[in-house]
Amino acid sequence: MTKKKEKAVEDILKDKVEKDPLKEEPEVIEKEKEKTPEDIIMELEEKIKELKNTMLKDRADLVNTQKRLEKERIMERKYAAMSISKLLITPLDHFDLALKHEINNEENKNIMQGFKIINEQFVKALENEGVSEVDALGEEYDPNFHQAIMTEKVEGTEPNIVVEVLQKGYIFKDRLIRPAIVKISE
Repeated sequence: MTKKKEKAVEDILKDKVEKDPLKEEPEVIEKEKEKTPEDIIMELEEKIKELKNTMLKDRADLVNTQKRLEKERIMERKYAAMSISKLLITPLDHFDLALKHEINNEENKNIMQGFKIINEQFVKALENEGVSEVDALGEEYDPNFHQAIMTEKVEGTEPNIVVEVLQKGYIFKDRLIRPAIVKISE
């Protein structure tokens, strides 16, 4: 080995011998022995206090999470039928269109009477689930519930009043499923 390398190895060994962990331990032990019972009690009380605070925070987080999950479950139950209600609105529109046609033939009148009964049951079933029709005809135009696609000048009618409903709108409980498509006065 070269002299530089030998000196470097000696320095490292010297440092290790000077920093002997066995010599350091008694100092640490002596420091711990210097603590009085009162100091230990205070440290333990502080630790207890910290743990209690942590426990209270964790308990509060748990309670908040449970409340949030319960709210979400309630909302899911409340709006569970909304998607099926959206799907049933189109057939309801078709029933309404079919019922608007005049029938001259007696046999077809009986069929239309059957359609009318089915339509009424259909509407009643949807109403029982929380679906209701958007009020439109004769009402003031409200962009939250109506979609105006035409305007018409109507004598004796104030501006922005719905004068014709082109397609019914529907609400499920407190949410709009589909706006009413309307014609409003100028």
